[in-house]
Amino acid sequence: MSNTDYKTALVTGASSGIGAACVRKLRGQGLDVLALARRRERLEALAAETGCRPMVLDIDDTDAVYRELGALETDVLVNNAGLGRGFEGFLSSSPQDIDEMIRINVSAALHVVRAVGTGMAARKRGHLVNIGSIAGLYPIGFPVYGASKGAIHLFNQHLRIDLKGLGIRVTEICPGRVSTEFFDSAIKTEADRAAFTGGFQILQPEDIAEAVAYAVGAPWRVNVAMIELTPTEQSPGGAVIAPVEGS
Repeated sequence: MSNTDYKTALVTGASSGIGAACVRKLRGQGLDVLALARRRERLEALAAETGCRPMVLDIDDTDAVYRELGALETDVLVNNAGLGRGFEGFLSSSPQDIDEMIRINVSAALHVVRAVGTGMAARKRGHLVNIGSIAGLYPIGFPVYGASKGAIHLFNQHLRIDLKGLGIRVTEICPGRVSTEFFDSAIKTEADRAAFTGGFQILQPEDIAEAVAYAVGAPWRVNVAMIELTPTEQSPGGAVIAPVEGS
């Protein structure tokens, strides 16, 4: 670690994928890690493996977030919990999917930052790491998910200004396609999931954890504002031309 000398971390969405990889990485670097998620059995297995401290909590429960996290003294937050819905197209998305994605990916994520960040500000010490997505940076065809991650992107940028002088660093990590359970719920059919994630080498959760560790471990003088990382064979952005039949 660097001369930031962080000792404790909280990782949300820690029961699998990117969150679990971040727990393993930060524990490997000597931090006392509180692993937060909804799935108790997964957390207990991770605790047995890594020595992290498990916390079963649904971040969709705002009262519980403030009750359990408001007095927590942690040096690092890895704000990772989130979900994907409606990848079959905006007009095919259910109202429930739209509401749930905005509620979890935006509202709940912001409440976690506020609950934990208040104590960081009082101690004049801390690092907020928000897991975004390239879908929040480029129009890649998932309107609601992209809007939720776009909100996190702008939140991160404004937050750095809002917290100036309080000793808190703010980082956004924006991955492309990662091999996690995310796509099991985001994409409904196995064939569509295979088409989306197959045919090239996608990122692994450990790749994202390495980026988090780099930002957290940078010398105090360095605030890593944003890291964008994609598979070598995935290039976001560009124009898509789709003429309307009969026009």
